Amino acid sequence: MFRDLVVACLVVALLAVAAVSAKDDPNPGLIAVSGGDSVALIDPVTGAARTIPSGPVAWLFPAPGGTLFAPDLVNGVTTVVDLATQTVRERIDGVTMPHFGTRADRYLVVANQLLLVSYPDRALMNSFDVAFQNPWQVAIIAENSVLLVLERDPAGDAGAAMVAVNLTEGRLVYRRSLKGDVRHFGLSPALAVVALGDVSGNRVVLTDPATLTTQAAFEVDGSPVDLIFVDGGAILAVAAARPDGDGELILWKIKAEKKHGLVQKKQWRIALAGRPVRIAASPDERSIAVGLEDGRLEIVDVESKTVVQTVVLPAVPRDVVWCDPSVVGPLLPEWTDDDPPSLNLGG
Repeated sequence: MFRDLVVACLVVALLAVAAVSAKDDPNPGLIAVSGGDSVALIDPVTGAARTIPSGPVAWLFPAPGGTLFAPDLVNGVTTVVDLATQTVRERIDGVTMPHFGTRADRYLVVANQLLLVSYPDRALMNSFDVAFQNPWQVAIIAENSVLLVLERDPAGDAGAAMVAVNLTEGRLVYRRSLKGDVRHFGLSPALAVVALGDVSGNRVVLTDPATLTTQAAFEVDGSPVDLIFVDGGAILAVAAARPDGDGELILWKIKAEKKHGLVQKKQWRIALAGRPVRIAASPDERSIAVGLEDGRLEIVDVESKTVVQTVVLPAVPRDVVWCDPSVVGPLLPEWTDDDPPSLNLGG
């Protein structure tokens, strides 16, 4: 119980910092979409797209220093993309799936065992006796001290569970089974809650991150296939697949009240050109990218609540991430033997 309270305090501390810094500086970033046998890199301002051959990639993994890892689980190869030049930097034999927190010199590997790996040399730094079953979505929060993992069978047959790990101690805090078909979760900086999208129940559940107890539940006219918080965590964006076959992006302004708890203060509904698959927020949280089943990407402006850009993708999207190439990579030592050869003739 004490460790649960520690998790809650750490989450709240992190979210308070994130709420202050999220909207300080506009940053368009670069959108990456996996689909087919390639990764599409999209300029959110112009809509220009470049295709990088990668093989059938499912999840994408942004890294500091303008780097994107695109692991091909079928062929066991990872394509490393340089976001600045929009070219392939290298191809690594094997599957590399790095999860970064706020430290640029290390990342976590979440698989049968939890590993801490240095970056960019990828040397094992530590391992933790915590195992995961079908890790689906991962978040490293609270200044790299808390790990949240949504476990989900890709087929959706075995149900879902949320796992919390105290990374400072390398110990499992809890593993909670979830009701319904939960495919994604979101964290709110302003409200200190975890939002769970229940596709089968047509609802979004807001929970306490320390115990996963329900704080509020909001019904959705359709299936909440994906969700994300923007505006410093004050607005919850839900991508819904409607029963009539259409799609929409629902924005809820949520506020915590003393008497009524978490309540919806405002709601906006933005029609999409098709059924949504994945969504991602821009680094400044002013825009949302929505990947559609018909192979298109729509960009929604949060302030105007309108679709401002539509891009035709080379294939149906599997994953959508909005990368920030400006994130600084790890500092590397300057070795003296890297200097050009010279002669020391004295004087």
